[in-house]
Amino acid sequence: MKHIKLYPLGTIVCGALLLAASLQCEKMAVSEGDESPNVVLHIGSYEQTPFPARTRATAQEVCTRINYLIYDNTGERIRQEVQQVDDEHFGQVALQLPEGHYFLVILAHSSDGNPTSTDARKIGFTNTTGFTDTFLYADSLMVEDTDIELTLPLKRIVAMIRIIPEDQIPARADRIRFYYTGGSGTLDAVNNGWGVVNSKQSQFYDITHQETAFEIYTIPHGSNDHLDVTATTYHGADDEIVSERKIEGIPVVRNCITTCRGFLFSPVYGSNFRITIDDDWDGNIPWNF
Repeated sequence: MKHIKLYPLGTIVCGALLLAASLQCEKMAVSEGDESPNVVLHIGSYEQTPFPARTRATAQEVCTRINYLIYDNTGERIRQEVQQVDDEHFGQVALQLPEGHYFLVILAHSSDGNPTSTDARKIGFTNTTGFTDTFLYADSLMVEDTDIELTLPLKRIVAMIRIIPEDQIPARADRIRFYYTGGSGTLDAVNNGWGVVNSKQSQFYDITHQETAFEIYTIPHGSNDHLDVTATTYHGADDEIVSERKIEGIPVVRNCITTCRGFLFSPVYGSNFRITIDDDWDGNIPWNF
């Protein structure tokens, strides 16, 4: 992926006019796009989707929200278009942009809201909106006097941990929280989407007592990240703690699943952890605890 290349401010004078209007553009992308678009973007593929398969998938099967982010050549965001899964043209957008050099970022995910995105080097999801399977396209974009139509591939930038308990969920438990550190909820779109913050992430799930597995996501900082995860179950409106278990040193790899099996709800002392990393491209990393 190309890094942002800086150009003299004078080459994008018309971009300043766009900036004044577009900073107010936090609206849904209308299905027909801009009236006279000169840039049309299509999402062509999502890397290794779904996780266990090497297939292409339509946007509706992969994510529920897409952020199209346009930055000027100084790295300042000048436009954002947001699509949700029910929008008519979900996965494609038509824009009218003045001639100039831009940096284009597309994020596809299923969080409950938009990430903070004013800085392309620090795009962040929060515990409130949630962490999900997330895909990125980021590269420079030159708009000249000829219309552009691009079909773009998106790359997965997250790792998943799938926790499979081998003991029974406590009968009184009605919620579970996974609190984890070692990964990131914030990415640097200029630097290939790697994590840039040491985040304290958390994910809550309501318990139906039919669950056989739980899944959490993080954005790795690099190729050698490990998560420490604390799983806590609660009962009632006062969040009475029913059980708590900490799992340390879980390896995570971008575009891979780390599968953890073990006693999640029962106190276990002096347990030996066995880690087996499968480097086959199917992306599964089995891990026992």
